[in-house]
Amino acid sequence: MSFDGKQFGAEIVQIVKDHLERNLSPIAARLDALESRILLLEAQAGTTKAKPIVRIAARSGPTT
Repeated sequence: MSFDGKQFGAEIVQIVKDHLERNLSPIAARLDALESRILLLEAQAGTTKAKPIVRIAARSGPTT
């Protein structure tokens, strides 16, 4: 019996993916629920999300 590195790597990747899916799916569901609730509360309050304004000062000369 010889070692098949590709098969071993594929098995490890699948194990890690399954582990992450099991442990992160409740967090993702909770995050989705919180985002939905925020949207609902904003709609009830009549507010909308404003995009942040980013201003960068222009430089007239080279920096030293």
